[in-house]
Amino acid sequence: HRQLFEAEDEGEGENNGAEEEAVIGFWSGFAWLAGMTVFIALLSEYVVDTIEDASDSWGLSVSFLSIILLPIVGNAAEHAGAIIFAFKNKLDISLGVALGSSTQIAMFVVPLCVTVSWGMGVNMDLN
Repeated sequence: HRQLFEAEDEGEGENNGAEEEAVIGFWSGFAWLAGMTVFIALLSEYVVDTIEDASDSWGLSVSFLSIILLPIVGNAAEHAGAIIFAFKNKLDISLGVALGSSTQIAMFVVPLCVTVSWGMGVNMDLN
């Protein structure tokens, strides 16, 4: 709590309207963005291949693994990170993870369920 007021006191003498200085240039940022996009695409292919291999060896459907099991494991890792940050007194990060997860559910999963239920002929609304 004290850090919030100290940060406000430090910022009083500075020009608050000044723009922040760029850390990297446009083309460097573009190169990093392109590189990370390729890296994430490769990792995504690796995950898909792993899910297909796990489906064959475990005798489970690819749909079950990708729709049910993968999000559960992903959220478990996310919440474990939030707990670790809470133990390290990083409450802002911990709350950010918790609020981000609930926002994802509120903004995507619930409306998707309502839309799918309408398509199935089930009368469901947001109540």
